[in-house]
Amino acid sequence: MKYIAAFDIGTTNVKGVLADERATIFFEKNVPVVPDYADGFVEQNPEVWYEAVVRIAREWFRSGIKPQHIALLSFSGQMQDCIPVDSGGKPVRPAILYSDGRGARQAERLRQELGDETIIRYTENHMDGTLTFPKLIWLLEHERERYDETRAFLISSKDYVIARLTGAFVTDPTSAATTGCMNIRTRTWMGEWLERYGLDPAKMPAIIGSDEPAGTVHAEAAASSGFAAGTPVLCGIGDAGSATLGAGVYREGEIYAYIGTTGWVAAASDGFMDVRSGAFNLAYVEPGRQIAVAPLTNAGSAHKWAAEVFGSGKPWSASVAFKEFEQAVEKAERGTSGVLFLPYLNGERCPVQDLNATGCFIGLTEATTREQMGTAVLEGVAMAVRQVLELIAKPEPERGLRVTLIGGGAKSKAWCRIIADVLQCELVVPEDSQFLPSIGAAMLGFSRLGWGGDYASLCEKVKAGRKFERFVPNPELAAFYSRQYEKFKRLYPALAPVFAMA
Repeated sequence: MKYIAAFDIGTTNVKGVLADERATIFFEKNVPVVPDYADGFVEQNPEVWYEAVVRIAREWFRSGIKPQHIALLSFSGQMQDCIPVDSGGKPVRPAILYSDGRGARQAERLRQELGDETIIRYTENHMDGTLTFPKLIWLLEHERERYDETRAFLISSKDYVIARLTGAFVTDPTSAATTGCMNIRTRTWMGEWLERYGLDPAKMPAIIGSDEPAGTVHAEAAASSGFAAGTPVLCGIGDAGSATLGAGVYREGEIYAYIGTTGWVAAASDGFMDVRSGAFNLAYVEPGRQIAVAPLTNAGSAHKWAAEVFGSGKPWSASVAFKEFEQAVEKAERGTSGVLFLPYLNGERCPVQDLNATGCFIGLTEATTREQMGTAVLEGVAMAVRQVLELIAKPEPERGLRVTLIGGGAKSKAWCRIIADVLQCELVVPEDSQFLPSIGAAMLGFSRLGWGGDYASLCEKVKAGRKFERFVPNPELAAFYSRQYEKFKRLYPALAPVFAMA
């Protein structure tokens, strides 16, 4: 039997799955990794990604899978990084991750000199300090020696692993769309922009199709990883693209929400979304197709915080903390407390665009319980999800709107019920939703090997073979959450002047 080995390389976890021709998933594995938060920066040693992939592969091989059983490798990974590597594909310095905003001043300079209209015309996105382009300028200005040592600046964590396996420096259009310097219509680098700011376009990775081969596993990588030399390696796709594929979202009107540490609501589209709302546009797997994404800075991170503060007091690393918090939320009588929570623990970027915004409770009284406050945190994130959902589609139950929920947050059934009630629409949660980005990466291999037709057909094939749990809104809570949501929408405008004083 032949398998596709697919990996999703995130900031805190590296996941791997094996998929056969029937889209059956085997041997799901997960390896935690840890980013470095120091001096206000967010970095990570890229080698931990490769080591995690090798660890997963070795576990497969110990369980009886043979290297020759793997038809090809495919990858998904975090995007918007700046990963400098030398000619051998080794790190010149730690990767500057997507959430690192050190390029803020450089981004402001780009906006002033290139102009917002010009930037949006070519990229269909805003420019900010977390994008790769301003980070490259920062590196040129602050670490010139490291810039000069760099052979290629990779964009996604999966690009690094691919370079280690094949020696090729490539990226995909979805990841490249998060740099701020790719023409999203032609899917090519804006070479004139790069040269204008002293950057060498030759140091940028080649942009190739997600389902195109980047190369094959070379002998040195075969020795360290256990994969057979000569195994094809696809370019892969950025995590938002793989999650969209894995969720089975390809046709116009299909919507899903992702809740990990951060989150987003996304839909496939033939056009481009207005980015003034804080949403952004990504190139999808095929030319002419885009992903409209409305991002949330605060999602699972707020759940983790609430579980630690309002749960048992145990650290999140103890699984009992999750279970006890889940039980507490289940016991809380919803619809009776007027407590609201503004979930901006790390600022926010859509539709609120304010890095100074903070989390706030409103409506506390002497009678407020710990369980009610914890529940309010989950309700607050759900209301933020509703806000960004309304940028893409109006949640009108009479039109039968259905939202697929994926990511680690979907493991909490109590939270799923809250989200369905707040959105006032049906919520569909696939089994093993935390592995869907890996499954999306595997679908690239299905396409490459001819295991299921075009991408629309592949999405239907994967959904047909998947188990779902459905959550429908409780009609008795509809009026309550409608009132709470109207209050919620007024909170940030009322508090914005206070946040501005920070």
